[in-house]
Amino acid sequence: MRASLSFINKYFWKSPLNIVFSFIVPAIFICASCLAWNLFDGTLSSVLIFPSVSYISIVFISLIVIPTMIFEYRSSNILRRIENSGNKKISFIWAMSIFFGVMFIITYFSSCAIATLCMMQNLQVSIMWMTADYGAVVYSLILTIVLCVTIGVTIGINAKSLVFVQVFSISFILISVFLSYWIAPVQMITAEPSYNALKGISYIWPLKYVSNLFTQSWLQTYSFNGFQSSPFDFGSPYVSALWVIYPDDTPKTLFTIFSIGDKIADLFVPIAWISLLYGFNFVWNRWQRRL
Repeated sequence: MRASLSFINKYFWKSPLNIVFSFIVPAIFICASCLAWNLFDGTLSSVLIFPSVSYISIVFISLIVIPTMIFEYRSSNILRRIENSGNKKISFIWAMSIFFGVMFIITYFSSCAIATLCMMQNLQVSIMWMTADYGAVVYSLILTIVLCVTIGVTIGINAKSLVFVQVFSISFILISVFLSYWIAPVQMITAEPSYNALKGISYIWPLKYVSNLFTQSWLQTYSFNGFQSSPFDFGSPYVSALWVIYPDDTPKTLFTIFSIGDKIADLFVPIAWISLLYGFNFVWNRWQRRL
């Protein structure tokens, strides 16, 4: 296990691409998103964009770094050589799980810190940190990691070329920018009738649901969560006020962001995607072995 961890660690840091897509690109995207919405602090709180962009580093690592490493391991027969050396393949897989598990936690909270620094002048930020439902944040984080890694592993073990891995992964991320609310808050999309088509299309996208979970988990203040409901509370919808700057006694117009049906879907659709991809990989690999 220790030798496998050492090998994975050296392999990861040796590649500039891994470093760029794990730390630099997510940081640039987060800064751009938060600073752009800071321009609208007179009307729209930039805190609204925080939950959706907070997990972007997990997506980049899972969909670019991990599939690339899996494909390169397959191409160089590293796993076969590990088995021939007397080490078990399962030990190497556990080592990868531990390494990337730690990496996901580090990059997620680094992303949260960067987003917070970008919005320091917004008083809603400190309130958000004090009122967040951290149990729900942890659940959302774990579910996001499992979902994204499942997608990444599916790409890595089925890709026929490294170019396919990169093109498919980057295309998936670009679509997620729009369908997972990374550049426009879900509150805004829900409030504007002209965006209804985008909202409808987003229901087929797996990352849309984890964005919803993070939104419900982080934004627990009255302005953003009128009923103070958690993602696990199916007794009331998630009701929010979009046009808000700071919490005060000013009357606010509240409207439903996530219905009770949406909240149920947010919890169970990602699990359905994970099960579907796992089943696909299992059946596809067995079929390939028979050929």
